Amino acid sequence: MSSERNRGRVRTVEEWLGRLSSRDAGAREEALSALEELLVSGAPESRERTARALLEELGRPGTAVSEPLLFLLQRGWWPPQAGLTGLALQSVLAVLTRMDADAAALEHAATVLTMVCRVDPSQLAALEGLFQHPQASVRSAMARVVGRLGTAASSALPTLLKLLDDEEPVALSALESVAALALLAPDLTAPRLLEEVRRTDGARLYLALVALRGLLHELFTDELPVPALPGLESAILRTLGAPEAPIRQEAAAVLGVSGPLSPAAIAALREHLRDESPYVAARSAVALVSAGAPAAEALFLLKGQLGPAASRELQEAAVAALEDADPSQLGRARGMLETVARDAAGLTREALFELLGQLP
Repeated sequence: MSSERNRGRVRTVEEWLGRLSSRDAGAREEALSALEELLVSGAPESRERTARALLEELGRPGTAVSEPLLFLLQRGWWPPQAGLTGLALQSVLAVLTRMDADAAALEHAATVLTMVCRVDPSQLAALEGLFQHPQASVRSAMARVVGRLGTAASSALPTLLKLLDDEEPVALSALESVAALALLAPDLTAPRLLEEVRRTDGARLYLALVALRGLLHELFTDELPVPALPGLESAILRTLGAPEAPIRQEAAAVLGVSGPLSPAAIAALREHLRDESPYVAARSAVALVSAGAPAAEALFLLKGQLGPAASRELQEAAVAALEDADPSQLGRARGMLETVARDAAGLTREALFELLGQLP
C-alpha cells in the first residue's frame, strides 16, 4: 500500500475507481486491492455502498475499467446484496454487449450473473429471453450461466441445446453447460451429445466426448437406464482414429463405459494399446478391462506402465486411467494391482492402495 494510505489518508470508493484507469501499474494494483478490501470487509452498509459504486461504474457507457470491475465483483462480491441484483443484471448486460464472444472477461461476467441468480432466482427468468440476443457475447454468457445453476436451470435445457448450432464461441460455452446439466434429462441430452460427436471435430469434438463419457459414467454409477443411442460405437470408433491424442483418449474412455463391445471395438482398442500416447494406451487398456473384453494384453500393458522402472509419465497415465474408471468394473485387475502396489513407491503407491480399497 502507498505511504499515503499508511499515514491514515483514506480514499473514497470513487477515488479508488478513478485510479483503476491509471497508467501506473502499481497504482492500479493498489486500487484493486483497496476496492476488494472494501467489498469483502467492513459493515454491511459499507459493503453495499461499495458494490453499488462498482456496479454503477460498470454500467456507465464510457467506462474504461469494465474488465477489472468484473474481476473484482466475481472475486469478492459474495453474497450479492438482494437490493442490487437488478442493477447488477443491467450493468453486466451493458458490458456484455460491448464484448467479443470469446473475450477473456466474459467468464467473469458470466460468474457475476450466476452469483446474482443464486441469490435472486427470479433474475433467471429475466435472462431467459437473452438466449436469442443478437450479440453473440450475450448468448455465450447465458449459456455459461445456466450450466452453473444446476436444477434451477433445468427449464432452460432445451433452449441451451439449440445454442449448439450457434457460432463457435457460443456453441463451446453451450456444450460445457450441457455437460454440467446432462444428467437432468439424459433422454434429451445423450442423443444430442452423440450428434455432436458425429458432426464436429477439434475442441467441440473433445468436449462432446468428455460430456458423453461423464453422462454414461454417472448413469452407470447411479444404476439408471441408459437412453438408446443407435450408432454410438461406430461414431466413437471413428474418433478413436483422430490425430489429436486427447480425442483418442476420450474416445477410448467412452468405449469403456458404453456397454459390451463388438469384436471391431475390441480390435481397435487392442491396436491402441500400442498408441504413441501413453495416456491413450492406458485408457484403451482400462476400457478393455472395464467392458469385460479379453484383458490379458491390457493388464500386461498397465502392469508395465505402473512398474517401478516406468517413467513418471507412464505411471501417471496408468493411474489417471484407473482412477477415472468405475471401481466396480475393475475387479479383474485386482491381482495385477496388488502385485505392482507392493513394489511401487511415493504417490503411485498411495494411489494404488487407495484404488484397491475401492474394488469389489
